[in-house]
Amino acid sequence: VVEPGAEQPRHTHPTSEQIWIATVGEGTLFLADGAERSFHAGDVVRFADGDVHGLINRSGAAFEYISVTSPPVNFCAAYAKKI
Repeated sequence: VVEPGAEQPRHTHPTSEQIWIATVGEGTLFLADGAERSFHAGDVVRFADGDVHGLINRSGAAFEYISVTSPPVNFCAAYAKKI
């Protein structure tokens, strides 16, 4: 779940691909070379190893998506709550 105004900056995964499936709402994909693309419920996108990607929710409602990573990456640090 990506709350309104939340952002995942552009980044890469050098040895893993990802598939994102938008399930609720809308967001904006961050792509290579500063490009952006709308990402709405029902859309699916694949990022190959090393592809630049990120996401921002500029809407006023929560955006939900499923991310599948292969081979798996341990994302625990990325989702740890800051105190």
